[in-house]
Amino acid sequence: MDFALSAEQEILKKEARLFLERECPKKVVRELEAGDLGYSPEMWSKMAELGWIGLAIPEEYGGVGGDLIDLAVLFEEIGRAACPCPMFSTVVLGALPVLEGGGAQQKTELVSRVARGERILALALTEPEADYDLRHMATRALRRRTGFQISGTKLFVQNAHVADNLLLVAGMGRRDREGGSLGVFVVEAGARGMELTPLKTIGGDRQFELKLDRVFAPADAMLGGPGGGRPLVESTLQRATAIQCVETLGVMGRALEMTAGYTSGRFQFNRPIASFQAVQHRLADMLTDVEGARWMSYQAVWRVATGLPAAREVAVAKAWTGDACQRVAYGAQHLHGGVGMDLDYDLHFYFRRAKALELNLGAAPLHRAAIGESLIAGEMELGVPSGRRL
Repeated sequence: MDFALSAEQEILKKEARLFLERECPKKVVRELEAGDLGYSPEMWSKMAELGWIGLAIPEEYGGVGGDLIDLAVLFEEIGRAACPCPMFSTVVLGALPVLEGGGAQQKTELVSRVARGERILALALTEPEADYDLRHMATRALRRRTGFQISGTKLFVQNAHVADNLLLVAGMGRRDREGGSLGVFVVEAGARGMELTPLKTIGGDRQFELKLDRVFAPADAMLGGPGGGRPLVESTLQRATAIQCVETLGVMGRALEMTAGYTSGRFQFNRPIASFQAVQHRLADMLTDVEGARWMSYQAVWRVATGLPAAREVAVAKAWTGDACQRVAYGAQHLHGGVGMDLDYDLHFYFRRAKALELNLGAAPLHRAAIGESLIAGEMELGVPSGRRL
């Protein structure tokens, strides 16, 4: 199986790295993390002009017409640069679900504006009680004469403070009557009945608790139609998890590069510490983790992009990268010694993001449990991919 990038993807990778090195050095990252917005509107506009925001959006909606693999190449570079931007929430968790489940008007009006960099989106899914278990959705959408009334509490809503639209996931009807059906609704941010509370995060990104008190959503705000909410959320999570694995790969790869460079220039006993066997073995272990994450992550993205059953590959990739990014982050800290703990040094950006990415979209134990349950149930035989979605 050939996972070599195409000539166009190599150009995208090179140009993305040059742009991020120029526009998003660590001085800028520090300023953005300390600022109120958490991202740069000017940089966001430049990303739109480059076609990044519309990279995986069809040309008919103002996008470039690329695929999920192209988007993964871009996210690896975003992870490598530790760049704070609302790309993941807007494109992966926002525009792509609208493209999958939205009506013609939603696609034309909303997705086109996203591609031009005019709209920021956010997904409100996770809840205090249920994590990513869709069977226990406490937020409810009650049908009213002209639409739906949504009430509940959501956690970890990325970039909700700057979002123009929110995708709200809610159970349909009363919990004791229609507990299994889900709806996904596109609503205006700041609508009546919404209350945002900022959450402190280790990754430096902006996440919020979102309380919904009888928020109204028009009938045409629903994505996927009746009965289509659950499949839409499941496919969104699968796609987002695969892309996030590649972003994590970018974080891991840069941490390894920094560590290899530091140990080659740090001398003890008149020789670089990289010449010591123990250090070389630790670097070799880190490289093994990075390369393992690379093949697993891109294989998962490729299967999702081509429409092949990908539940096993996505779960394995997330479980592996979740643990591997921690091993690489800790290895980098150990080999840097005291300087690795200095906030004036850049390594902490990758250590913090490794932990944040490990926890987002389910930590490794969640995905290992899904793999184990499928194996026991005979749904995921070794070497035979299953169509079962997480």
